[in-house]
Amino acid sequence: MTEDLSHSLSGGPVASADDDGFVSFYRAEHEGQVRRAFLLLGSESLAHDVVAEAFVAVFRRWDLIESPGPYLNRCVLNGCRDASRSRVTERPSGLGSAEGGRRAGSGGDGVPVDHLADVLAVLPFRQRAAVVLRFYGHQSEVEIAGYLDCRPGTVGSLIHRALKTLKKELS
Repeated sequence: MTEDLSHSLSGGPVASADDDGFVSFYRAEHEGQVRRAFLLLGSESLAHDVVAEAFVAVFRRWDLIESPGPYLNRCVLNGCRDASRSRVTERPSGLGSAEGGRRAGSGGDGVPVDHLADVLAVLPFRQRAAVVLRFYGHQSEVEIAGYLDCRPGTVGSLIHRALKTLKKELS
């Protein structure tokens, strides 16, 4: 696993990361990051791609990063933002037939994650990110503000508007 990450496209090592530390970090973070990315993107394969790229970015800077968790969160969020901007077609609904019937697991309240992604798809990206980071990622408004480059009060407003829209859509 780290052997794949330890070489750049040119074949040379990209970091001298403590393999055990990075592997432990990867194992602890991977599944949750993929689920959050899925909720933001609505595509399991795209979520895996974004998270893989984010882990490569973390690995390349492993020896320089004081707090890899927040750095990874930022990389995944930015990757999801970029991916959602570049998607020309409409979001796929759920995973159903589009991805072989696989399910992306379950949200914190037992609701299937693919159903959550369908419901969240109606929101603009910043609102969707604020809701996912707050209620699924258990981030504080201050942390979310840092990820979204806005004030904590703006996060509250984004979440309020998102919940209002979701309530309207669900009723």
